[in-house]
Amino acid sequence: MSDEDNNYDDFMLSDDEGMESIEMEEETDDEAEQIVQLNEDKSRDDQDRGGRQHKQHVRGTFEKDDKVEDICEKLFEQGKTLKEDERYKEARDSFLKVYYTEEFSSDGGIERLMAWKFKSLNEILRLRALQLYFQKSGAQDLALQVLEDTATMSVFLQRINFQIDGSIFELLSDTFEVLAPKWERVFLFDIEKVDKENMICKMEFQKNFMDQFQWILKKSGKDYKLQNLQRKIKKKMFIAVVWHRRLTTGDVFIPEISSQIQNIVQDNEYASFEENNDLESVSMLLQYSILEFMKTARINNRRLFKKCIDFFEMMISKSLTFSQESGLMVVLNTSKAVRILDSDSENDLSFALMKYYDRKEELKNMFLYILKHLEEMGKLRERDITSFFHKFVLSGFIFTSMILEAISSDKINPFGFEQVKIALGSPIVKVLEAVYKCFERLELRQLNANISLIPELSMVLNGIIQDIYYLAQTLKLWRRIARLYSCISINDIISMLQISDDNQMTRDDLLTILMRSIMKDRSVVYFKLDLTNDLVYFGDENKVMLPRCSKEEFRLTISPKNEESAEKARLIDFEYVNDVAIYNNPTRIRTKSSKDFFNTLRKSRETVKLPRVNNQSNEDTFLPSYMKFSNKYLELTKLASNNLI
Repeated sequence: MSDEDNNYDDFMLSDDEGMESIEMEEETDDEAEQIVQLNEDKSRDDQDRGGRQHKQHVRGTFEKDDKVEDICEKLFEQGKTLKEDERYKEARDSFLKVYYTEEFSSDGGIERLMAWKFKSLNEILRLRALQLYFQKSGAQDLALQVLEDTATMSVFLQRINFQIDGSIFELLSDTFEVLAPKWERVFLFDIEKVDKENMICKMEFQKNFMDQFQWILKKSGKDYKLQNLQRKIKKKMFIAVVWHRRLTTGDVFIPEISSQIQNIVQDNEYASFEENNDLESVSMLLQYSILEFMKTARINNRRLFKKCIDFFEMMISKSLTFSQESGLMVVLNTSKAVRILDSDSENDLSFALMKYYDRKEELKNMFLYILKHLEEMGKLRERDITSFFHKFVLSGFIFTSMILEAISSDKINPFGFEQVKIALGSPIVKVLEAVYKCFERLELRQLNANISLIPELSMVLNGIIQDIYYLAQTLKLWRRIARLYSCISINDIISMLQISDDNQMTRDDLLTILMRSIMKDRSVVYFKLDLTNDLVYFGDENKVMLPRCSKEEFRLTISPKNEESAEKARLIDFEYVNDVAIYNNPTRIRTKSSKDFFNTLRKSRETVKLPRVNNQSNEDTFLPSYMKFSNKYLELTKLASNNLI
């Protein structure tokens, strides 16, 4: 056969062979389509960051005969190690592998696997807490990632319906504390120097974070762990709402908040106050009450306020850790200072037995403690002193020091304290220095003018400011006027003691100062009043007894000449003549406290019951012949003899 025939035979194929060739080409096209499909599936798998990828990775990493629980444990420990090394991304991936582990249905195994999944999600939530609260750049993106993980946790908990071991409540509660921490270094009543933008973002995150678990509040049950978790969710949500409103609008005194703030502290008759409450809740109510005082100069619910202070103080005294938390100590001491100021303004009976200067001493110590703790927190820098709270504390400390220094032999300059020296360059301290110098020199009008330079404190420190004015007037009266004049008119004294044209001193005000000075043994110079001519006589030369003529004139005006006046005089008349020293020489009090003596004398006299003669009351008749036989008479006699010389 020729070559052409061979080529022709090669070219010309049989029908069967042709069909086979076509089928092979079709198969080749199908393989190409399969490759394309595989590539598309692979692309979708690459985009999918879900569970299938993690399942394959788990299967490829560990031996097939390993138990799933062992795999979870190894992955979990690996994640914790990476977390400690601050390799947060790798740690999160490791925990996610636990969460996406395939669920199996062996008896008891599913519950253990769910426990591992919960722990892994819990660790993921806690993973970036430190970054979230200390990182400023990119914090918003990080917060969104945490909220996505929070949503995953919330859905998981709803799916399992808390059907894990009892530790789930404690672990979840601890996670809430990590991601919605206690705000112990910022105060509701002092936000002027707070980084508001950053703080608002944190409060928005806290609100959104806790909002993911609102469904837990709808669960019913008597499990105290569940109830505690529900209470914590409510508390964290409410704190975020209050803080957000305080930072954005400044006003938290609206009905919605005012009605709920009382409920943040559990106070009922079925359980003790200590069992129902924690420091965070009580601290929030105390801060709200302090802010309320700063705005209105009064506390509405004093009973609950005092109860919270007592609880706060008790908890701190029991814990060395709490006592070293400067933020908690600032809240406690500010609360105690506010309570004293509020009680002074309302004449609270709970402080009635506490002496005036003892209260001022305690108040001064409270202000000093606050300054010390603010210094420890680094909040006594010059730029911080411009806030209202810092002005309040510094002014309170200086003002109370001035009052106490006026009656003390120890002269301690309040500006010598280290906490005040730090702020010497600030405007408020310069004003306080001027106030202090005017008080020392008893320059009353200049004193008022300098105090007027801090008008924002005129309401919250009004009681102390009025005490300073009164004390300055009293000191000027006895140290300057009484020693210089032997006789002066009441109007002239009033003019010298005038604080300002807007704050006019009255005649009664001056007489009150004079009378109180006698009662409190502070009248340095002996004086007598001539109220007919409105004159005041100063000096020992005025210590002259009334002549006999005056005594006889009084005796003759109240009874016939042939009768003894002492027997027929009414009790009120007899007391009057004794007061003006007609029958007895004047005496002075020997006891340390004249107030105690007069209070005891008043109580004793109020209980005197005069005897009845001929079935008639003798309340208007002084009967010494009957009184000398009564125990009350002997009691009064002994009291007078022991206390008067």
